Amino acid sequence: MTDFRFLTLPDGRRLSYVEFGKSDGYPVMYFHGTPSSCLEPAMIGEEAFLTHNLRIVSPSRPGMGQSDRHGKRTFIDWTNDTIALADHLGIDKFAILGYSGGAPYTLACALKIPDRLLSAVIVAGAGQMNQPEVWNNLGLKHRIFWKVADKFPLLLPIMLKKMRNYREMSDEAIMTRFEQNMPKADFETFKQNNRLSLSKQGVEETFRDMNGVAMDVRLPIRPLGFELGMIRFPVTFFHGKEDRTVPIQVVEWMVPRIPHARLVTCPNDGHISAICEHFDEIAETLLNKVPA
Repeated sequence: MTDFRFLTLPDGRRLSYVEFGKSDGYPVMYFHGTPSSCLEPAMIGEEAFLTHNLRIVSPSRPGMGQSDRHGKRTFIDWTNDTIALADHLGIDKFAILGYSGGAPYTLACALKIPDRLLSAVIVAGAGQMNQPEVWNNLGLKHRIFWKVADKFPLLLPIMLKKMRNYREMSDEAIMTRFEQNMPKADFETFKQNNRLSLSKQGVEETFRDMNGVAMDVRLPIRPLGFELGMIRFPVTFFHGKEDRTVPIQVVEWMVPRIPHARLVTCPNDGHISAICEHFDEIAETLLNKVPA
């Protein structure tokens, strides 16, 4: 049974989080994708965290999972929640790992709280999903999703309900659909380590508050609220060249605009396999502390 934990933030909101790995390990704040929840690191696997002596602290963002909504929030606002959680846990400095839609939140922390960070890594990182670099390289399904989020927000909860209903499909139907639509590397990764069951649990947790999820989904189509060139803390990006969810052109546009960023490409990987199959290298980067 998942050990959900809760923190009451200074403004009275409740923040839900889960920990993975070693309780006294190297601290890593994990920022999940969009839409997703604090359960997402389970897809990587507890063994990977234990192997590298990592303490993964994974909060659900406002409106996601069991975390209360935060109206009109920005990416920068997330830095306050992150500090509050770290202080609550007695963690002075920590690494951050942002996956997919967690990328802008990682960048916001790299900008606003570099003094609290040990390292920063982004995997399969999303940017502003209505930019030409994104739009021109998206498949039709993902293009429709972000178009609805951008131009027809009232329809967004309807689309999200369809995503939630995925958990009611048979395992066979899900795997058939994934085999047809996923890059081969993603499908092979998804078949392993009970990830189908874990993904259903994740969907159940994510979509507790449909309107809260819709608020989170709409953020990636708005301006970041800061210039990438303002970030001075080093950020390492990992990205699969076969990623169809977030095309690699997204980070190829972002990385040159961040002064101390670097991109590690995974030639044969997609969106899921990039983080699951390359976690040893990702962990090594997280453990490589940036000099004070």
